[in-house]
Amino acid sequence: MGDELRLFIGLAVPEDVRRELLGRLEEWRRRFPFARWAHPADWHITLHFIGETDADRVPAVIRALDEAAAGARPFEVRLRGLGTFGPPARPSVLHVLPDGRHEPLRALHAALGAALAREIGFMPDRRPYRPHLTLARRYAGAAPWDPAEAAAETFGVAWTAMDLCLFRSRLGSAPMYAVIHRAPFAGR
Repeated sequence: MGDELRLFIGLAVPEDVRRELLGRLEEWRRRFPFARWAHPADWHITLHFIGETDADRVPAVIRALDEAAAGARPFEVRLRGLGTFGPPARPSVLHVLPDGRHEPLRALHAALGAALAREIGFMPDRRPYRPHLTLARRYAGAAPWDPAEAAAETFGVAWTAMDLCLFRSRLGSAPMYAVIHRAPFAGR
């Protein structure tokens, strides 16, 4: 057994999209009292969280990633507004929502889950896949959260997803995530 790496697979947010969201971040931090805000360099859309993985198994994870990417075509990801996860009065996560057209993300999630199951025996989360970009964690406001305030935040920011990324988490670092492999989609 070798060293372990904390891994997940997702879509990296391109720099131009990050800059556009950064233009709103100061206002969001002022208006929405969450305890911990994600470092903008860490923004991504997770497809599968793998967790602690022996370094010897990373090549098999990369094979699964490459296989899923080879079966996908570039697609548009359009971010449209804010949402939350967790208890309505005290949400645990503030996130950016993709618009209602999740089908390419869902198809990629399913293909990647199947490839990971074949390569490393990965058991995907049984909960429905809900794509999102995490902005902040742990609501810390004195008053109960008002979901209408975040729901009123609408915008249209988009990019064409061209590849899948294997990320390594380095807990306690900022930024916390590093891309260790990119797998381009077919037709790129």
